[in-house]
Amino acid sequence: MVLKTRFAPSPTGDLHLGGIRTALYNWALARSNNGKFALRIENTDVERSSVEYTEGILNGLQWLNVDFDEGPVFQTDRLSRYKEVADTLLSEGKAYFCSCSQKSLDEMRREQIKKGLKPRYNGKCRSLGIVEKKTSEELDGTTVIRFMSPLKGSVSWKDLIKGEITISNEELDDLILIRANGLPTYNFASVVDDLDMDITHIIRGDDHINNTPRQINIIQSLGKRLPFFGHLPMIHGPDGQKLSKRHGADSILEFRKKGFLPSAMINYLARLGWSHGDRELFSVDEFVSLFSLSSCVTSPAKFDMTKLAWVNGEHLKNLSGSDIAQKVCEKAKLSLVEIKKNGIEFEGLCRLLLERVNTISELSDELYSYVSQSKNISLRELFESPAYRKNRVDSEQILYEVIRDFVNNLPDDWVLEKVSRHFRSTLATRNLKVPQLAIPLRVIVLGQSQSPAIDKVLFLLGRMEVKKRLEKFLEGTVK
Repeated sequence: MVLKTRFAPSPTGDLHLGGIRTALYNWALARSNNGKFALRIENTDVERSSVEYTEGILNGLQWLNVDFDEGPVFQTDRLSRYKEVADTLLSEGKAYFCSCSQKSLDEMRREQIKKGLKPRYNGKCRSLGIVEKKTSEELDGTTVIRFMSPLKGSVSWKDLIKGEITISNEELDDLILIRANGLPTYNFASVVDDLDMDITHIIRGDDHINNTPRQINIIQSLGKRLPFFGHLPMIHGPDGQKLSKRHGADSILEFRKKGFLPSAMINYLARLGWSHGDRELFSVDEFVSLFSLSSCVTSPAKFDMTKLAWVNGEHLKNLSGSDIAQKVCEKAKLSLVEIKKNGIEFEGLCRLLLERVNTISELSDELYSYVSQSKNISLRELFESPAYRKNRVDSEQILYEVIRDFVNNLPDDWVLEKVSRHFRSTLATRNLKVPQLAIPLRVIVLGQSQSPAIDKVLFLLGRMEVKKRLEKFLEGTVK
């Protein structure tokens, strides 16, 4: 038997982190066992389903490089199949037509709640039977087809994550298989699809636990072999509440916009419910090779944006300089060719600033002042600026001369060692403290008072760019 899993989202909203984690676990389980992974789009809720959400699902999986061997299978392409299976159950006396109106059902539930009972269908039409209707083709817009659920006994299964679970059939009612509009319900369509697609392992969130006994009863009524079930605990926010947008849990494609890496998203989401010892960081291949359901936890995981950002930062550091530069240019719409024409060592700058950021977006923002023309600043503005005031030289004239001498004596052989030596030499010649020279250079060259070591910054900007920016400052200053 070939192990086969599936991811079956509904295109009624954005693809969020919980759904992606479910997809990842199913994908990894299949890949680590030489199995198959299928994608099914459960779009029978035609009023809420949309092409836009479907595209979001496909684009999200594509961004993460989560590939599938079968699909996407769309449930709306299989409506005749659901009716065919429903007709089989009708013919075998395992399903029946129900003509109870919505008004009568609402009244039934109100009475049950008033009596302290669990709201459920009372089986009125099960006992009456509507014998004149034989197949689903005879649905007239007012009747539905219900499953004849066992009245006694219980449903048990060994959950691959939570262990043995037993639910009494007395807790279940006769669920609807085919609605009055001819469309199948979730539980019925899901069962038919899983059987037809030969799904062996159904791994999903534990909010589906209540669906599982219903689905097992339908599968057994069809005389089919049960798949294995595994139910994952939910993902909560840091406050222990259900994960939502207020916790920063956007759709998966929003994380792409924010500059997160696919490998980091997979790494972080994989650890929200699964572990391999105390290890925090994994490549995608390592996650797939190490993944097993036996290492999944049974309690809810907590989403932590700070932790995700850290994981992303670690994955960024594993990229080559050229890969980082390319991603930054794509994000910031920069031309790497034009940047290099100016003599800027862009890849080196990316590497230098990595310690200060965690995402491509943050790195793009940080790099802006390094590769763009800095804002013009006058000598007076620089001398009086709050960043320089505490460490400034004695006069504007001295500051002007310091910058003039620095630019006039830039080394021709532009290597880090000589740039550093030139900086130190200027300090010694003018008897300056490091901030008295470093801060003005940063403000003039970058338009900001803070940066990594100034000698490294100057070296990576290149002699031509440094000279151009310093001379531009001096030209705007009359002395």
